[in-house]
Amino acid sequence: MQYVFILGSHPKLSMAEIKSVLPAAKIVKETGTFLIVEHQEIPAQEFLNRLGGSIKIGKVISDKIDKEKILNILKDQKQDRKLNFGFSYYESKKDNLGMEIKTTLKADGISCRLVTGRDKALSSVIVTKNRVVEFLVLANHWLALTEAVQEFEAYGHRDYGRPVRDMLSGSLPPKLAQIMINLAGLPTGVRILDPFCGSGTILQEGSLLGYQMIGSDLSPKAVADSKQNLAWAVDKLGINKNYQISHLDVHDLSKTISQVEGIVTEPYLGPPLRGYESKREIEKIVEGLSELYLSSFREFKKILDAKGRIVIVFPAWRLGQEIIELPILEKIKKLGFTQINKDKLVYSREGQKVWRQIYVFGLVL
Repeated sequence: MQYVFILGSHPKLSMAEIKSVLPAAKIVKETGTFLIVEHQEIPAQEFLNRLGGSIKIGKVISDKIDKEKILNILKDQKQDRKLNFGFSYYESKKDNLGMEIKTTLKADGISCRLVTGRDKALSSVIVTKNRVVEFLVLANHWLALTEAVQEFEAYGHRDYGRPVRDMLSGSLPPKLAQIMINLAGLPTGVRILDPFCGSGTILQEGSLLGYQMIGSDLSPKAVADSKQNLAWAVDKLGINKNYQISHLDVHDLSKTISQVEGIVTEPYLGPPLRGYESKREIEKIVEGLSELYLSSFREFKKILDAKGRIVIVFPAWRLGQEIIELPILEKIKKLGFTQINKDKLVYSREGQKVWRQIYVFGLVL
């Protein structure tokens, strides 16, 4: 069975997440906007709810653009209301197929509406709110039927509905937290630590995915924020209470926390930037953060399970045409870690002064 995943705004991250969650899937086609895989049947909406980086899942129904198949599927729909259908084009040229289908359906006495948008592809909002039967035209070759779309309102609620959001230190989006947890590739139910838990986004998303989450932070405010947000998540999102949150310096982890299977975290990324820092100012930030990260990894080694995984954000700064990164990868490897991710995984938003680079590490066995 073939499925197509429509990728989000950071396609490399989205593809890495899917491959981590579906390691046995056979890759059929990957582009900058979609990934087709061959895999046994999956519960599409339940599976999509687990993924932070994909916006739709469709089942491939033909390796050509088959008008008769489209008509048959639409005619089989229940007619308790007007039939809303639409087409989204990915790596494909938009054509008049929708109008041709509409004309044929109306000639057959079927009340229908062709739903369109400004772009070649319909958004999740349009598909959801209009209850659209959506066909995906992929690279002018494959035809798929949408089975699940991202629950955008749920993400908004989990992000903006929380009691506390700390924008000063930077707010990790729930989707990115989900992606990072999935990149660890760990079985549900194991223990995952976030030693820089901030306002608790990773703890929240990990709990929703069924992990035992442990959070800690040096900042008393961060600990209080996390506790408040997780209590809200228990009440509003239905997460279990099987989490722990402690006021703890990252350098003291091994004194308090026993072995964990995963560490997923976004450490301190440096002070807020004004936008006109000199290269020397950025280099001073790099020096301080390099020591924080290296000392953290020394402590991580003491508590990480032999087959465990670390998924961590490294900051990167763009200064003109130059990208300044933490020069510590080789030093981390000398501590006994191996870098799992092969592609450079970057998460950034327009106008951001500091980019997030996501790395996956394991221990050298």
